[in-house]
Amino acid sequence: MHATGWWGPGRWPRAPRLGSAAILVLVLVVVVVAAGCGSDAGQGARLSESTPTARTGPDLTDADLWLSFEDDRVAYDGSTAFPDALGGEFVGRVVTANDGKVDRVPGVDGTGAAVAFPARCDAKSGCPRAMVEVAADPELDPGEEDFEYGASVLLAPDQTTKGSNIVQQGRFGAEGGQWKLQVDGDEGEPSCVVRSGATVLVVSSEVAIADAGWHHLTCRRDGEGLGISVDGAAEQAQGRTGSVSSALPVRVGSPGVGNRDDQFHGSIDDVFLRIGP
Repeated sequence: MHATGWWGPGRWPRAPRLGSAAILVLVLVVVVVAAGCGSDAGQGARLSESTPTARTGPDLTDADLWLSFEDDRVAYDGSTAFPDALGGEFVGRVVTANDGKVDRVPGVDGTGAAVAFPARCDAKSGCPRAMVEVAADPELDPGEEDFEYGASVLLAPDQTTKGSNIVQQGRFGAEGGQWKLQVDGDEGEPSCVVRSGATVLVVSSEVAIADAGWHHLTCRRDGEGLGISVDGAAEQAQGRTGSVSSALPVRVGSPGVGNRDDQFHGSIDDVFLRIGP
């Protein structure tokens, strides 16, 4: 976990305190607190650039990785990159193919930023591809610890495919295991997958999220098994998995940029990984 962010300790600027006035009526003293020091529009402007309390998602200030997409920078190779929202060293770099791109769009709270991925393309090859990739790091390996990961997503009915990956580390059959969050089928039902060796746990939600609205999705692996939460409603799959420690990057929006990779076509905000109880 990280102690400071771009705003310094506490990470976020606070709005100024409102004033108060005291009025003496006969022998009674009545303290009247002023209702405000400015217009509602002014307060909204402050919220748009400030704290996680302005956001509608879960508190991520103790996450090990948090990509909020509020800020971007130029990476070493000239691509766009998104720094860790907690001020850590992790950076999500945009990787594309076939003229694909990642666009910044309004975020889950309507005032911040999210990232939108290429539109659906049904060609067998040559479709635009894009993902955000965080380089592999031992600090992002959950090992045998409890861990959870997730994101806020917006997916329209015409953006669903047979399978589209929201965030993952590791690939099918790769050494070290795998964890991923994906959306399955035309109905847009999310699922979580954790694999360790030959042991694979999958838990799917019956809540369809392809309704062009924002949804908060969380996967959690602990001693009870693997759980998925959609907007706070949890479902659980029993079972245990062993160590998950992949040498592959964390990838957002797609597992790769090849023709057969499961590209996500909606918008994603607040990607996170939290390791530990």
